[in-house]
Amino acid sequence: MSLRPLPDIDNSEAMQKLGRASALRNARLDALHEMRDAVVRLQNGVSFDSVEIQTIRECLDRLEQIDSLGK
Repeated sequence: MSLRPLPDIDNSEAMQKLGRASALRNARLDALHEMRDAVVRLQNGVSFDSVEIQTIRECLDRLEQIDSLGK
């Protein structure tokens, strides 16, 4: 097993870049998890389609927003 090297915590620019990437990755995962949960609720018939479709739209909007921020 080979461990990745530790980031240079004294390099503010590199740490800022890592923090930004981490925040965007976490926001993306949050949107994907919420979308997955909405789809499961639709599949199981435990919610109204209109509610879950709106949730999925909001998740898609968030993913597009995150994608544009990551460029």
